[in-house]
Amino acid sequence: MSNRRRYNWPELIAQFEQSGLSQTQFSKQHDLNAKYFSLKLSKHRSQGLSAFVQAAVASEPSSSQGLVVHVGNCKIHCPEAMPVQSFVSLVKALA
Repeated sequence: MSNRRRYNWPELIAQFEQSGLSQTQFSKQHDLNAKYFSLKLSKHRSQGLSAFVQAAVASEPSSSQGLVVHVGNCKIHCPEAMPVQSFVSLVKALA
């Protein structure tokens, strides 16, 4: 019979991300198998890549046509003829 412990992985991962510790240090501190923790962390992070991010769209008077993407203090001007796949790649890279 196995002596497996049940963990609240989302809570543990949140604690790890706020701890400032390395994965190895955190694993030792919480009596976790470091390789298994790394696997769980990788899966958690890969799931976050497909999450949606809320975006606000506002029209802005402009002399040029196309789309302007605001990221913090940065403005990215996308031409009207920009291929959709290029725009999708840009958004994914910014997420």
